[in-house]
Amino acid sequence: MGSKVLIVDDEKLMRISLESQLKKEGYNVKSVDNAIDGLKMVMAEEYDAVVTDLRLSGMGGMELLREIKKYNPEIIVVIMTAYGTLESAVSAIKEGAYDYIAKPFSTDELIIKLQRALHYKNTAAEVNRLRGEIQAEFEFCNIVGNSEAMKKVLEIVKGVSERDTTVLIRGESGTGKEKIAGAIHYHSRRKTGPFIRVSCAALNREILESELFGHEKGAFTGAIKTRRGRFELADGGSIFLDDVDDIPLYMQVKLLRVLQERTFERVGGEETLGADVRIICATKKDLLERVKEGHFREDLFYRLNVVPISIPPLRERKEDIPLLVNYFLKNFVSQYEDALPDVSQETMNALMAYNWPGNVRELENVIEHAIAFSKSKGISLETLPEYLKSVDIHKDLLSIDLYNKQMINLQDALTEVEKKLIQWARQKTNGNQVKMAEILGIPRTTLRNRLVKLQLFDKSIS
Repeated sequence: MGSKVLIVDDEKLMRISLESQLKKEGYNVKSVDNAIDGLKMVMAEEYDAVVTDLRLSGMGGMELLREIKKYNPEIIVVIMTAYGTLESAVSAIKEGAYDYIAKPFSTDELIIKLQRALHYKNTAAEVNRLRGEIQAEFEFCNIVGNSEAMKKVLEIVKGVSERDTTVLIRGESGTGKEKIAGAIHYHSRRKTGPFIRVSCAALNREILESELFGHEKGAFTGAIKTRRGRFELADGGSIFLDDVDDIPLYMQVKLLRVLQERTFERVGGEETLGADVRIICATKKDLLERVKEGHFREDLFYRLNVVPISIPPLRERKEDIPLLVNYFLKNFVSQYEDALPDVSQETMNALMAYNWPGNVRELENVIEHAIAFSKSKGISLETLPEYLKSVDIHKDLLSIDLYNKQMINLQDALTEVEKKLIQWARQKTNGNQVKMAEILGIPRTTLRNRLVKLQLFDKSIS
């Protein structure tokens, strides 16, 4: 069925003629001779467009326009007007009308305007849908983790989002640096502006400057036209510079100027351009070490490091693995409208014992692999990639990852070891608290107190 169009005109011949011609073009058309009835129909049915005369007896076309826009701003309104009232038609556009058409006009002219208007409406709706999907991806609820480390990360992200402060995110590959950057942007006052992502490591160093700042026609061989850079494209929004440590030293000066003065020039250009952009950077390297090695400017480091956010690797927050597994299962399964599969204890043991060098991204890929090879409704050890099937589930029992640690809180470390021992006992005894207390060599009351204190208590176990 074609788009629904309502015609409002008190000239009977015009109204009948338009209705007939538009129906021949495939539109679903109705018509009325006054604005009151027109408004009632708009509120009773869903219309894509309303074509109304400006001058009507009783309620006028301008007032009808305002009421329609109050009720549903998405409805396209085209104003019909006589030549003598073009000034009023311009005012109508300021009030929200999509376009106007001057009488007398041909039906073909109106059809062209309607086609353009409905194309605009459909395009705008699609853009809004896609924007909503992207924004939903970066909701705080999608930063999954109940560990203390991730709670601290989320707390910083929420606190810094509302400000234009420069943020430096540090974390290994696959920890979710881009998701954190997106969450900051989409919860800021700039959320309706662009979120431009740049991988400084993926771009050739010879073209990186042009990619970031743009170039003028003839600036270098192959520059056949003027091109806007990522900073210009990000105007009014945020730019995310991933692997910022890969920006060469000579170009770091230009980035420093953007941070200090919010201005830059295109490659080969003389005009100074403004940069109304929030800068969010990420690195998997220790930038301070890069400074000491002479590969990164010290003044730039301190400009970027206004609010540092360190995302812990997955091996340092293994208590988040069950939550992440459930999160990925829901995401993948929802695509096929299947029931959420069960994960066997043996499978979870293997996932908890593995060290995850690829971090959260690797876990996501593993779960997708498991679903693809799951012939039944459950996720078993057989559905995992080969390298995970032979993981020693006891190997990591008492290990503590000291990678990149400068100091450690002894009490936190002891608590982590205690958690692992209790989880090991739970796995060995299938959650039987009497047996758990026995193999741990402690009274059952002590075990129950530890379960509550460490937030490991499960009402399903006895």
